[in-house]
Amino acid sequence: MDNNKFNKFKLPEKMLQDLYELTGGPKCYKGFVIAYCDENGTPIIYTNCESQITESGLLKSIEDYLQSNPETQEELEEDS
Repeated sequence: MDNNKFNKFKLPEKMLQDLYELTGGPKCYKGFVIAYCDENGTPIIYTNCESQITESGLLKSIEDYLQSNPETQEELEEDS
């Protein structure tokens, strides 16, 4: 099968901008972090935040989630 006939997937910029706008109104702490794998299994991470504080808060929340999820905790311990 010819894999070259498919274009590499990329989230449309308009979709990312719309997602950002949906995260809050004017003068709010807007932002998001989204992760997915492309067709080759390569992790892709997009982030768009109004401020460094918002981005830090989102990243800390993700870190806390990963540490509190039993399945993820087992994977992290296996990688150590």
